[in-house]
Amino acid sequence: MIRAGILLLAATLAVAGCSKPAADQAPADDTASAAEPSGPNLAGGSWDGVFTDPGVALDRFGRIGLRPGAYEKRGSVWRSEAAPTPMSDPQGKHPVVAHFTASGAADRLETIEYRLVEPTSANDQLARDSFDKWLAQSLQQLGVSGGDSALAAIHGTRRATGQLKGGADYAVTRTTTPKERLLAVTFTRSAPTSGQTNQGKM
Repeated sequence: MIRAGILLLAATLAVAGCSKPAADQAPADDTASAAEPSGPNLAGGSWDGVFTDPGVALDRFGRIGLRPGAYEKRGSVWRSEAAPTPMSDPQGKHPVVAHFTASGAADRLETIEYRLVEPTSANDQLARDSFDKWLAQSLQQLGVSGGDSALAAIHGTRRATGQLKGGADYAVTRTTTPKERLLAVTFTRSAPTSGQTNQGKM
């Protein structure tokens, strides 16, 4: 059954190119869609292509199978919560689930987050490996840097925070509660530096 769940995840990523945005989202501008990069480079090789107009960004996330929800204001922040993605057999005793969230202002995204939720009673290395692949493949399909740095940070071979080429900062955080182990990998739009462009080296 676990293998079936992983195969379902692989199938979701495989058909990502023909995924559609959620019905309650505003469609991206027709002109922008006509010029949209094809294949595994939807964001055009820059994090600016991720932290862009929310309607355009959510359309891109939908194309790679992240299944983002409506972009709605919650308190002082605009936020889109994607449908959870199983990293293990969802019918199993201790299912492991991944979440994707995009947040920011009304006209621009500021942060995207990949989050793994694993019950403390589980010890599922296969699910953790699947999360690594899910995160890395989505960034590869968007066409931005950061996958290798994030994975290295997850596994402790790179520091937990840093700056990436193309305009993003990354952070890896872990939280443990009595019920769950949470792993969050966030990518945040880098603050512009006066007089120079982003000079991240990762």
